[in-house]
Amino acid sequence: MGIVNMIYIATLSDRVPIVPPFAPNDHVPNSSGVIYFGDIFNLTHLQATIQTPILEWRQVKEPPPDSSTNREQLGCWSTRNIDETKPYIAENMLNHLGLDVSYTRVPDEVRTKKNLKEVHVIFSELAALAYPEHPSVNVLNLPLMYPSPMDSKLVPDQHLACFDSLYYVTSARTFEWEYPWSPAWNIIGKNLPFTERVVTMAKNYLTMAFEVDRIPPFIAVHVRRGELSKPCTDKPGECLPPLSAYAQQVQVVQEELRRKQGLDVHEVLITSDEKDPEFWAQAKSLGWRQFDHDVRETESKLGGWYPTVIDVATQSMAVGFVGTKESVFSMVSRRRVEEWNHGVIRSIRIGMQW
Repeated sequence: MGIVNMIYIATLSDRVPIVPPFAPNDHVPNSSGVIYFGDIFNLTHLQATIQTPILEWRQVKEPPPDSSTNREQLGCWSTRNIDETKPYIAENMLNHLGLDVSYTRVPDEVRTKKNLKEVHVIFSELAALAYPEHPSVNVLNLPLMYPSPMDSKLVPDQHLACFDSLYYVTSARTFEWEYPWSPAWNIIGKNLPFTERVVTMAKNYLTMAFEVDRIPPFIAVHVRRGELSKPCTDKPGECLPPLSAYAQQVQVVQEELRRKQGLDVHEVLITSDEKDPEFWAQAKSLGWRQFDHDVRETESKLGGWYPTVIDVATQSMAVGFVGTKESVFSMVSRRRVEEWNHGVIRSIRIGMQW
């Protein structure tokens, strides 16, 4: 989502976006290394659609052989609000690229409602801040937020504009990717398909899961747990939606597909980060298909990123989708199914009384 937002800001600010790789984070082990955005998503298609050149970091800068000492200094913006004393530091990515970055906090006026504690910043204000000619503020008038690990104190670079995080960016409302009018989705996100290689892998996994040569129409279910389960620690039975809640919405989606599109869809594919064997046994008892990435050795054969890549790519091929309301993974897959396949979508909310 942050990278899509970055590409959209580049189009607003008349800049060429330089897309970073994905680096290991809380969801992917450090041993997985980086994976380039263009290895997952078809940037050639996006460039042709929006008529804008797009580069990747691998086209601009070779990773140094020893990034611990051989670092290039750079000044960047931080979008973090006034309550945060430190920028968001993507340490694994910066180590890979060999960058030593210092940060300046974006000025107050870029925030929604001009609220200094608001995490969301505004697309047009960031574009004005980063515009190559006559930007909206003089960076020399702003205080340094955070020096680099090597104690560099550079102001934001005017030739190479950079930000620590572009996750919380909006044009009108907070979390606007949820809405059909979201400009970042409509201009960039929906025009960013998976690469042919990823599509081929996803289709292979689907044919194995459904035990067929030709993939049937199916409904994808995404049950997100992970950190979303933390508020439910003391009352999981009341707070976390049971699988039966998802099953009920699957029936609603089946009925709507039957009524509106004349499709009789019986196959269901479930993906989840749930570890409880009883959960998976229950899903199997419903007749739902699933990927066992451990049995298929997805990580050891393809790399640590690919269990997630295959999950989201297969979800995008469904004609119906039932996801978890609070999950970004669910939200993006829901938008793909609706936009790419004219699919029927539903969401289940965590925290309700079940």
